[in-house]
Amino acid sequence: MTKTSNQDLRRNCEHYAAKYGYSVSNLERGLEAYAAHVFAQEDGFDTLLEGESTASADLSEYIFRKNDLGIDAALENSMSKKIILLQAAWRSKRLEEDKIASFFDCPSRISSTDYLQTGDEQVQELLADLRQKIEDGYEIQLKFVTNVSVADKDRLQALTEARNQAYEESDQAVTCELYGSAELLQRDRELQSAVRGGHVNSVELSIQKSKFIELLEPYRTVIAVIKANELVDLYRRRDVGSKLFNLNIRLPLTSLKVNPKMVETAISDVEGPHFFYYNNGVAAVCSKYTLDGNKITAERFQIINGAQTVSALAKARRKEPNSDVYVLFRLTETSEQYGGTFTENIIRYNNTQNPVKVSDFFSNDEIQIWIRDNLPKLSGKGPVPAFYYIHKSGYKPKGASGRGIKIEQLASIRHAFLYGPVVSYREPAQFFDRSLRYWEAFGVNGRSVNSWNAEEVAQVAAAITIHQRVQSIGKELKGKESTKNLPEAKYLYRLARYVTGLVAVGLEAVREGNFNDYQTLIASTPTFDKYVDPILREARTVLRHEWRRIQEGRSGVQVEYNLARDDKLWVRLSDTVKESVLTELDF
Repeated sequence: MTKTSNQDLRRNCEHYAAKYGYSVSNLERGLEAYAAHVFAQEDGFDTLLEGESTASADLSEYIFRKNDLGIDAALENSMSKKIILLQAAWRSKRLEEDKIASFFDCPSRISSTDYLQTGDEQVQELLADLRQKIEDGYEIQLKFVTNVSVADKDRLQALTEARNQAYEESDQAVTCELYGSAELLQRDRELQSAVRGGHVNSVELSIQKSKFIELLEPYRTVIAVIKANELVDLYRRRDVGSKLFNLNIRLPLTSLKVNPKMVETAISDVEGPHFFYYNNGVAAVCSKYTLDGNKITAERFQIINGAQTVSALAKARRKEPNSDVYVLFRLTETSEQYGGTFTENIIRYNNTQNPVKVSDFFSNDEIQIWIRDNLPKLSGKGPVPAFYYIHKSGYKPKGASGRGIKIEQLASIRHAFLYGPVVSYREPAQFFDRSLRYWEAFGVNGRSVNSWNAEEVAQVAAAITIHQRVQSIGKELKGKESTKNLPEAKYLYRLARYVTGLVAVGLEAVREGNFNDYQTLIASTPTFDKYVDPILREARTVLRHEWRRIQEGRSGVQVEYNLARDDKLWVRLSDTVKESVLTELDF
């Protein structure tokens, strides 16, 4: 680690220690907070920033202060079903190997309700139902960060690799990552520069002689046959691993995400030689490459398509090495150091056939462009808060004010308002599969459209306004000394979509003969408040009563996780709200 890097890390840690009320000399507290702010910038986790820059955001809800059970912070991405658990260690001398090992073993401990209940209430709240989340397909990313250099520590690297291999072989969706000061600062720079995923600075690969072609214009590209073991060796290189893959791809970082048929083919003496013909191959980009005979040297190398192939081949070789497996390989020189339009287009079009869609791949749809240009016209008018629509990562219109609403958030809010909130909590990835619920989230009556009419736009604006109002109430409850310990203060913000859905049911129950249409509802703040506020109070009351009923005898359980995913419970609560609104409220 250079002297400059050491100073940069210390300065960052001092800043974040002070931000969360610690002495600037408490560098370990500063390091855990700095790491949380770094990884909160990751795709999907950035919703925790609530539209603010990572430096301005308040992540105190996710950073543990006491009795943390060996975990310093927990971040959740419900859209991609991922949880990041962080542990930080600031050391002046040697870093204890057993501390890292204990952290990498923490999932088995905190999955125990009895053990979890020995931790602080904040820890219990954020980590409750971890076992069920894993069963539901969540991936756990364990990130250990430290100020000391780790790249040259063979034992620590071997420990990390061994834990990853053990989790993979036992089919557990857990990955372990070790960050020294250099790696942490680099990741921060990449995320601040909007790099989509990691890269490997320098790569050397051997392709098959006489089995490749090179295109020189308009972008230098090599198309080749490559031995599977070349890619596996690169993947298993100590400083590589998951850095090899671009994060625009839903990475199969654990064996649960690896296609077992692909592994079977690769280890088969009969089918292994046919792998080349069955598989789509691997595509990568780099900033620059040289080709000397059949040797490729590439800078800032990144795989953009074929992550599952590489992961499957790595697992296959651990099971039964097979030297007769070959893969189609393509490398394109983009000359772009930190992403760029051409690189993003390659990523998009290389992954449109990927069975797991990500929201950025829908950003050029006609409906998304239309929403981007038209929905924000209601921003800041009447009761509607100022906002802008982020239809693709990194987008912010010139002069925009207010909160940015990401495409994933709009899908969840609108679907919750129209169809109820359960899907938005249980299977939000379905919003970005055209064969499932994409057009429920963005179409009209589940049908594909290229635009919305004025009433449909007003309805979405109402949903956004209600959702932000619920979130504001939740934050206010948490921030006040007199209310911060109330049960509602703990769940309301996270269940904002659920409450929005309940309010939608109440509004529909009284719409006819009252405000009649959503254009009228959002035309003025007094009209909006007249109908929304009392229905919102009813919805909160119904949810509070249900919360108390479920909570009895279930200490330490994250009630909202199961509540928000229960179809039958949603029907019962929405019926209760509808009945209460019709019988108790008089407009």
